Parts: sequence; C-alpha cells; structure tokens
Amino acid sequence: MPNAVTRSSPIQHLLESRGAKFRDVGGSSYAVHTDSEEDDLRTLERLGLCDLSGLHKLGVKGPDSETWLTSKGLDVPSDVFASCSLPNGGTIVRLGAGEFFLEDDINNTTLLALADRLDTHKGKLVRVEHQEATFLLTGRRSLEALAQTCGINFREVTSRKVVFTRVAGVSCGIHPETFREVPAYRLWVDPSYAVYVWETVAEICQSLDGGEIGAGCIYFELL
Repeated sequence: MPNAVTRSSPIQHLLESRGAKFRDVGGSSYAVHTDSEEDDLRTLERLGLCDLSGLHKLGVKGPDSETWLTSKGLDVPSDVFASCSLPNGGTIVRLGAGEFFLEDDINNTTLLALADRLDTHKGKLVRVEHQEATFLLTGRRSLEALAQTCGINFREVTSRKVVFTRVAGVSCGIHPETFREVPAYRLWVDPSYAVYVWETVAEICQSLDGGEIGAGCIYFELL
C-alpha cells in the first residue's frame, strides 16, 4: 500500500466544482468543508453526506487470517458481517469464516504497517485489494434518506453489523453507526458507481433539508 502518491476520491471533481476546500492527510485528499464549519456541523446533525473515500482499505483472506490478525493485537469480530474497531480508529468487518475487510482511520497508518507484515507472511494468508468509495450519511433524518433509495428497514438492523444491499440499484455495503449521538450509516460502493450513488443520495438529502458536508466535521484534525 504505497503512500508516495496522494490518493483522490472518485467524486473529488464533483466536490471541487462545488468549491470544497481540500487537505491532504495520510496520503489521501479530503474535502475539509463544503460550506462554513458551523453550517457543516449543523447539517451533520440534521442530514449530511460526507466523502471519506480516502480512507485506506485492506482485505485479509485465508485459513490463517483470524489467528494472524489476532496476533497483531486486533479485536476480531466473531460473527459474519459484524465489526470491531481498530486500535487507532477505523473498522474491521468479518466477511466470512476466513475473510476480513479493514478500513483505516483518517491518518491511514494502521493498515500501512499491517500490509507490510502481511506481504512477508508465509502461511495460508492472501491479501485482497479493496478500492471501494466510502460515504458517510449522518443525522436525524438519515433513515428517511435511506428509505427513499434502499429496501432495507434499518430500524431493525443491529448497529455495527454490515448489511449488503442495493442503494439506487447499485450493490452496496452499509454499516450502521452512531456518531456524536446521532445515527450514521457508512456506505461502501464500487468506485465505478461512486459518482452516480453520490449524486443520487445527495439529491435526496437536499430534498430533506440536508446536504453535502466536509470531512472536517468528522475529523477535527483536518481543520
């Protein structure tokens, strides 16, 4: 997972056209805010859509995967599609008996070190590349937005357990979370569909008095 080139989001051009301010952190570029910091924070609580595609991803697969991840000091979820937090932030999700998906925190340091160790491991372990776009839907009206584009009733879904479904007709993983005491939903989508999904969900948010927000109101270190 090289860190020499700054990674950009598949929707960065959309945010640039809206006048978003960007900052590079951990080898990735993030839109810090799309409006004023205060307006972004208010939108986050009501209904916000944030691009976090710069967060690094890593897949680990094979009979040795759980033992190897545990040996590196990580909490590993026991149930399929359940998640745990990484030590420095970020998320690990169990996709199967011997398969895991990991997404880093804003500084993108945990997975860089982990990938280096993974590449030298000689056991039954395979590295799987992941390039999904990551969007975070936040706020009190987030369930209303999801209801317009997804057939799952998320009031009946356990928090921090991934649901694989469709959003606007596109395959998507959705991870229910709580952020600053408001509901939030992390969306993972193939980058080739990122623009379409973003524009569709953003339009729904606008119709519900929400809007696009920058990553600075999620990660204050970007400000």
